[in-house]
Amino acid sequence: MCGGRLESLAERREVKVGNRSARVMDQFSRCAACAEEFYAPGQMDAALRLASDVIRRDEGLLLPEQIRQLREGLGLSQRAFERLLGVGPKTVVRWEKGSVFQNRATDSLLRVVAGFPQVAAFLAELHGVEMPQESARGMARAARGASGDPS
Repeated sequence: MCGGRLESLAERREVKVGNRSARVMDQFSRCAACAEEFYAPGQMDAALRLASDVIRRDEGLLLPEQIRQLREGLGLSQRAFERLLGVGPKTVVRWEKGSVFQNRATDSLLRVVAGFPQVAAFLAELHGVEMPQESARGMARAARGASGDPS
């Protein structure tokens, strides 16, 4: 805006995600003249993803990829997985994108579903979700991925 020269930088700094924050390596540009900071397309999203992953690890929550692996291991669409768990529309999409954190109770439920196939089957019956036949094999794979330490 001021006409100064932009410098591309990478600094370890605090990045806020909602009411949480984490120190991550943040890439951005800063004007040498006025010190105004700018993000190129995708840089802010990358910083938010890094910060989200650090926060999840610090809080012991499953990572977005682990949630996606669990869902895919069950052979369910995002919508069917939401119905299985009894959560609202687009919730699983947001967890898998990393834009929303699951709470601890839901994280525990995800781990129980991953570790105990009969719980997934019970919830499917309770909520009218059709489970694919091959999901038993997928549940075993998902349990291995989601039951361990998320770090």
